[in-house]
Amino acid sequence: MMYKVCIIQHYQATRDVELLNETTQTKDLCFDDSALVSFDNFGFMEEGKTYACKIKLFGDVVEKESATSVEIRITNPTVFIGKKPMIEVQIDEDIYYIPRSKADNAELNDRLFFRFSRRDLIQVDDVIHNDYL
Repeated sequence: MMYKVCIIQHYQATRDVELLNETTQTKDLCFDDSALVSFDNFGFMEEGKTYACKIKLFGDVVEKESATSVEIRITNPTVFIGKKPMIEVQIDEDIYYIPRSKADNAELNDRLFFRFSRRDLIQVDDVIHNDYL
């Protein structure tokens, strides 16, 4: 998916990057700590530029729907980001990733409820977050 960088908010060692999905027009505020773990990080991103990004939902599968959960649909149960096994999921028309360990038995088109506290930037163009290598 292609995302346009709207705003980058820098902190001491991390940052938040607001991305606009150019297909769905969804805005996602993503946490980026890639500079903490590697010199090969997402620091090259610039406001106003467009990048192919992968975003991880940081959270857990929950038993039932609640005010703090969303319904996810499994679109690919066997994806690797770097060396990490992930699951590609869809919320409405938007694609995200969750660790395979969060839903080991998930199959294509399964629908689950997921509660997450943030979105993490895990890949930008060909650069993969060092935690996934």
